[in-house]
Parts: sequence; C-alpha cells; structure tokens
Amino acid sequence: MKVNYDEAIKVLLDNVNRIDIEEVGLEESYGRVIAEKVVAEENVPPFSRSPYDGYAFRAEDTFGVGDISFISSNSMENSDLEKVDSEKEFGSRADTKGVRLQVIENIRAGQTPTKTVTQGTAIRLMTGAPLPAGADAICKYEDTDFTDTEVVIKKSYKPGENVIYAGEDVKKGQILAEEGTVIDAGLAGTLASLGKSKVKVFKKVRAGIISTGDEVAEVDEELREGQIRNSNRYTISAALLKYNTKPVYLGHVNDDENSIVDVIEKGLTECNVLISTGGVSVGDYDLVISAMEKVGFKLLADGVRIKPGMASAYGVRDGKLMLALSGNPASSLTNLQCICMPALRKMAGYKAADHQLIEMKLSHDFKNKNGNVRLIRGKLSLRGGEVFVDFNSSQGNVVISSAIGCDAYAIIPAEAGLLTAGELVAGFIV
Repeated sequence: MKVNYDEAIKVLLDNVNRIDIEEVGLEESYGRVIAEKVVAEENVPPFSRSPYDGYAFRAEDTFGVGDISFISSNSMENSDLEKVDSEKEFGSRADTKGVRLQVIENIRAGQTPTKTVTQGTAIRLMTGAPLPAGADAICKYEDTDFTDTEVVIKKSYKPGENVIYAGEDVKKGQILAEEGTVIDAGLAGTLASLGKSKVKVFKKVRAGIISTGDEVAEVDEELREGQIRNSNRYTISAALLKYNTKPVYLGHVNDDENSIVDVIEKGLTECNVLISTGGVSVGDYDLVISAMEKVGFKLLADGVRIKPGMASAYGVRDGKLMLALSGNPASSLTNLQCICMPALRKMAGYKAADHQLIEMKLSHDFKNKNGNVRLIRGKLSLRGGEVFVDFNSSQGNVVISSAIGCDAYAIIPAEAGLLTAGELVAGFIV
C-alpha cells in the first residue's frame, strides 16, 4: 500500500508513544528532552542586589544634584544634607558638585548588611551584594568621589536605579519550560539557579540499525568487485544522534530472509525502534518486507510517493516500529529525515515533534517532472531580509555528497511543474 507524503508522516506518528522517563544529573542533561513542567519555586535572584561595585543610598538624598531636578518636599533644598564642591575637596579627579554621604558599612558579595541606610548615609557594596534596608538606589564607584568614610554622589538618582530586584530574572510560580522542551544552555543555567541538581528527562530512544545486501561491505573491509561500502550505517546514525536517539548497530546481513528475520528478532529485544537499509524494492532479492511479515509486523505502508526515498516500508509490532528504507544513500537519508523523524521525535518526548514549516525562496529554477512530491535538500541563507534555500542540482537517489552541509528541505508539490528562482515554497529545518 503506497501512501502520500503527508499520509506517511501521520501513520507513523499515530503508531508511536513517548518513551519512558529517567532522572539524570543536571550536568548530564544538556540536549536532553525534559519530562516535566518546570515551575519556579523561588525568586531568582532571591534578594535585591547590586549589579556592580558601588554605593547604596536613598535616592531622595540626591534629588537636585547635577543637571536633573526632582520636585520633592524632602529635596536637597529642604534637607540638612551637605552640598559639596567635589573639585575643591577631592582634587582634580572630581568634576562636579555633589552631596556628601557618610559611609557606614562595607559589604562584600555573600555578606548581609547589618546596618540600615538613613538620611545622609550610604553603604559600600561589591557586585552581587544584597541591597541594604533603607536604600533604594545604587551608583558605581567611578561615578563618585570617596574616602574610606565618605562618598560624594555627583548626580541625581531615581528610586530603583541600578537595583537588581528579587525575582528580576525568575519570579516564583513562573513557568520556565513545558514538558518536551530541549534543555539548552539557558534552561540548564536557570535550573541550576533554582537549585535543581537532578532533572527528569525522556530516555534516549534506542534505534537498532540493520544493513542488508550482498553487495555491502563494511568501511574497513577490502572491497571485492561489485561491492560498495556501508555508508548508510553512518549516515543514519549521524542523523539520529541530533534528536536524542541512540543508534545501536545490529550488523550487516546478506540477502537471505532467515538471516534478516534473525537480526530483526534480536533487535526487537534490544531496541525501541528498528531501521533497516536495503531490500525494500521489487527485485528477487529484496526480502526485508517479507521478513517483517514473517516476524509478525503489521505493514502500515509499502512505499511513499516522494522522490528520493520512495522505496520503503513501515510496520508495527507490539508498539514497536520498523522503518525499512532504501539502500540508496540519499533515498534512505531523505526518507528518514522527512518521513520518519517526526515519529522518532515524538518517541523521544519532543513537544514539537512534527516538522515546523517555514517559507523559503528557491535559489534557482527547479522542475518537478515525475508527479511525486520532491524533497530538495539544501542550505538556508538570508539575502535582503528573505530566506533562500540554495541547493545542488545533483539530487539523485545515490548522491549523498550533495547533502554535505545541508540544513533544510524544500517541499516541491507533486503538481508543481516548473518553479522559477525566487518562488516561495514550504520547507523545514533538519
């Protein structure tokens, strides 16, 4: 039963479930898919603090200093604070008049202030030190003139200026990540700031890889006449690693149904999903589909109306998928990334499992001549504020080298005919 492009993606998605959950140390969690909603149980930072070395004081004490005026009943003109000429008192490094405050305490990061800032006083702070009680503004050292006991503030400050308030980064109760989110550097750091040393993640999907074909030799074997090296093993493995899937190489088998049956049965005991290459066309020695049926797989599809990657078969047994792909390198990679990957992402726990479509412009003309959906591998570029997909003209079933550096596929509809350079098409990033 041959199916269309969209039907193939859907039938695989409908036949998989998320894998089990495990708990790992935070240092091991980068790139994993989180299996819980992350809700902040505390504020980050947990206290208001200073963003740099400087002084904490009451903003009100500086009203009227410098070139900014504030209307206040307690402004400089009505207070007992002492205006000073910094240049006279502190020498040539002073450059303006200011207000003199008494320094009543010095606080390093990690220390807690013991005194309260009142009118006419200030506390010296190091970066990260808590905001003292009574203070509502902070200034940098370099914006002041100071001695060990006094500081001259040389401009007006607003309440809250230069203060990092408690919860400015993360507020208690804030949802930081939904289940199915990939743990990136930002999430890992945020989890650490919340004191989470362990995190629940979805286990990595174990994907058993089976290479078939009398003509296939391993990369370290000497080629006999008529043989080709087993590039599919490495192409498929590399593509899987990006999406929390652990490739498990089950070995190479010749075109013998019983041998294929044996390795499939072995894989079912060790892996969550099986991926084979070769043996799915209509030749006398294409025996993978019959082996799948012999093992008890229910066939979901036998071929997809796409190019490259049409030759394929998908089956399910006891909730486990087998993805039987073409032996042609470009065909197997295209089918894996375009048809199979949404189901594999769903298994791995990704919230956004299906392809996230974007619009892209073709870098040059392309003609779809065969009446199937064409999947064009290419490289995205930004030109004049628009997204283009640049692609190699060699898009054949066996041309794997044209996939080097590719980060996207353009989807060319079956009925498209000739598309000219600059035309918009849908596609997705891999």
